[in-house]
Amino acid sequence: MKATARIIAVFLWVMAFGLFMSVGAARADRFDPLRDDARLHNGLLVITIGRHIERRCPTIERRKFVANGYLLGLARHAMSLGFSRAEVTAYVEDDTEQERYIALARRYFAERGVLSDGDVEGACRVGRDEIAAGSPIGRLLRGG
Repeated sequence: MKATARIIAVFLWVMAFGLFMSVGAARADRFDPLRDDARLHNGLLVITIGRHIERRCPTIERRKFVANGYLLGLARHAMSLGFSRAEVTAYVEDDTEQERYIALARRYFAERGVLSDGDVEGACRVGRDEIAAGSPIGRLLRGG
């Protein structure tokens, strides 16, 4: 009887461990549909770049209503993919996702000759260029 109890205990432990591991994998993949959506990805990158410009360049500021409307539109789009507001918020506030977008923004700035976060003039130049071009980033900003 003791051998049977041990087998059952080991079986239950293995099942519990397997269930725990599969839940962990499911959580790791829960953001994949959001991460893979081109509209959401590009929109969040636009917001990330615009915020960097706004924070670094004293002569450029965010168009608050336009930027908030843009962000709200992205949230609505994410919710149309079947995610709740709480899930969308969790995705946007996730440290790993924020680091990923910051790395993409740094690459964007580096491609335009801005090689450090402290390059104020470079951030201003990129901001002015985006505003002049009327790009999605430029439409979220004003000043020069």
